[in-house]
Amino acid sequence: MNLNHKLILKVIGMVCLIIGGAMLPCFVASLIFGEYGMTSAFGVIIAAQLIAGAILVFGIRNVRPSIRVRDGLLVVAMCWLLASVLGALPYVVSGEMDSFVDGFFESVSSFTTSGATLLSNLAEMPNSLLLWRSLSNWIGGMGILIFAISILPALGMGAANIMNAETTAPTIDKVKSRMSDNAKHLYLIYFAFTAIEFVLLMFSGEMSPYDALIHAFGSMANGGLSNYADGVHHFNSLYIEIVVAIFCVLAAMNFISYQLIFRRRFRDFFKEPEIRVFFIILFGVMILTIFILNWKGVYDSLGETIRYGFFQVVSFVTTAGYASTDYGAWPGFCKMLMFAALFVGGCSASTSGGLKIIRFSVILALIRRNVYKRLHPNAVVAVKLGEKPISADRVSNITVYVFVYMLVFAVGSLILSFDGLSVTTTTSAVIAALSNIGLAFGQLEYNSTYEIFSAGGRLLLSLLMLIGRLELFTIILLFTPTFWRPDR
Repeated sequence: MNLNHKLILKVIGMVCLIIGGAMLPCFVASLIFGEYGMTSAFGVIIAAQLIAGAILVFGIRNVRPSIRVRDGLLVVAMCWLLASVLGALPYVVSGEMDSFVDGFFESVSSFTTSGATLLSNLAEMPNSLLLWRSLSNWIGGMGILIFAISILPALGMGAANIMNAETTAPTIDKVKSRMSDNAKHLYLIYFAFTAIEFVLLMFSGEMSPYDALIHAFGSMANGGLSNYADGVHHFNSLYIEIVVAIFCVLAAMNFISYQLIFRRRFRDFFKEPEIRVFFIILFGVMILTIFILNWKGVYDSLGETIRYGFFQVVSFVTTAGYASTDYGAWPGFCKMLMFAALFVGGCSASTSGGLKIIRFSVILALIRRNVYKRLHPNAVVAVKLGEKPISADRVSNITVYVFVYMLVFAVGSLILSFDGLSVTTTTSAVIAALSNIGLAFGQLEYNSTYEIFSAGGRLLLSLLMLIGRLELFTIILLFTPTFWRPDR
């Protein structure tokens, strides 16, 4: 079966319109802040994208409406790459970044909600450019193509193959409604949470509307972006830290499961195995961390220990990537807990990165089953998630995914080691990119930037961020000959 080229180009055109339209608030912001160099840059870029997008969307006719699996995978990969390239243009055209590689890295980091940055001089950056950085972070949090589906209902049920390629497959079977309707619901929830957080941050009295908007975007996308070099810690406000942490947690939970609450099925929501395991991990890591920090006397008082331990654990477990304290000075045990949290991540169909709780839960259930089978070889035991048995195919898919994830981590670490940095820096940078968190260890601890890597290292980390955001196989399949055979 040949690729549906016309529809693929049409969706690419829609992405051009989305990215161009998303830059309009930044264009307005550049006028408000008097940043006229950015006004010119945004103006040219927006015009070019809107024209190109309009030509593709409205100029292509007689399109076959269905999107098959291969079309969906190619659309997602191409559109995320295109969005990252288009998103890099404001950094480069404005002259704020010296090379396209640097702009591309910053753009990929924003769209994938990684939060890794090359910007060490945030105070000197144009406000409109920092707004674009946070806005692209927010758009990428829920997914560029899910947004496209929500405003392109003509894609119909064929859009499921896009949604499956861009979100975590193990939860997609919970949704029985049309994909375009479901995508709208997801974005409505996402937008509502963002608006509520913005209002709550404004109530702090310490944030301007601009500050509140930037941090609402950053925490709901679990990207950890800020317009200050020291992030949330800049305000030194317990209230702000609590608000940001709460919404990081809300954004790290399964957005599809939130529909159970709107249907007044509260008991079913709290019975969700993934939600329960998420909170067990979150509070387990938090209690252990606070206990060790207090035992070692890292902070002067128990109140400070709880405050910084609570916020930093939330930041790591949800893969938000905020740093409110110098976690590099923490005991080794605490740092290993944080490193483990990078691998697991948040729930599926959330804005968090990592392996995801559902896969971690299935692997634990598989280990438990195999231990039991050692004692009872003839027993027939299903792998269960809660009370629900998981099919053998799904267990196999998840097992393969975890294996490939670890393989990509190992190969990525090996290649990045050519930059000659420490093992801790190299391995934590790779897992930070794959898990889309940005926070790392070694030379990347607390307010450090990724400028220490070469241009090649930055491109590799950009690829790893895309691979992690698109669930590995969406990108990996593009490099297989079978994918490109016309009879597939």
